[in-house]
Amino acid sequence: MRYKGFYVKISPDTDLHREDKDGNDICCNGFTIEVFADEAEKLEIDVFSAAVDFEIFENSLSEAEQFAKDYIDSEEKEYRRMINEFNEY
Repeated sequence: MRYKGFYVKISPDTDLHREDKDGNDICCNGFTIEVFADEAEKLEIDVFSAAVDFEIFENSLSEAEQFAKDYIDSEEKEYRRMINEFNEY
C-alpha cells in the first residue's frame, strides 16, 4: 500500500505479544506493519504492530490499513526528518 508517499507493507502475524489487564504476557493475532521510504523497500523507516483487541478490534486487513494510516499521520513529521537526514549522506 502507498500512503502519503510512503510504502507500507502489512503482513499477518500470529505471534504478537501484549500484556493483559492482569499483567500477564499473552500472544495475539494481528499484523506487522513496515513503513519504507522507497518502493524497493531498501530504506525502512519504521516497524510496528497492530494486535487484535489492543490496537485493532478485528483481524481484518482493512482495520490494519486504517491503523497504519492513523499511525503514519501521527509520525509523518518524524518520518520526513529521518528521510531528509538519510538523504544528506
